[in-house]
Amino acid sequence: MKRRELLKSGIMLSLYTFALSGFGFYSSKISASWPNYIFHTDTIDRAIKEITGQPLHKLQTSDRVKLKVDKIVEDGSTVPVTITSELEATKTITVLSDKNPNPVIARYQMTSNIAPTISTRIKMGGSGSVIAVVETDNGYFSASKKIKVTAGGCA
Repeated sequence: MKRRELLKSGIMLSLYTFALSGFGFYSSKISASWPNYIFHTDTIDRAIKEITGQPLHKLQTSDRVKLKVDKIVEDGSTVPVTITSELEATKTITVLSDKNPNPVIARYQMTSNIAPTISTRIKMGGSGSVIAVVETDNGYFSASKKIKVTAGGCA
């Protein structure tokens, strides 16, 4: 009897999920607002332009965007990176690497309920720059560091 109840519960859960997704209650509204196209850009200049609406050379750097990463890493497949924004009303933090085939590595949406700090590991296709772009109510700000990779990570 337990097996029959388990199957019935599984079928009901599947139907419920299907019904919600069919009526647009699931994640379609969330995914529609997410900028997937930035992850498919092929140059750092195009990625920055898509994210900020301005070219890379006009992007304002800020000492209130802290980017912590080693200057020399042995393995490009796992590079530890920590980004902290000390800027008011941080909305997003985007991580980019200029030597990757697709320069946008990650994009994090922030809320006022969390501290705008990200710690992660990224892949780098070779020696180059890691760039953090922070979006606030007052515009876009960045920090970057040059990294020497002794072994590659992206193909």
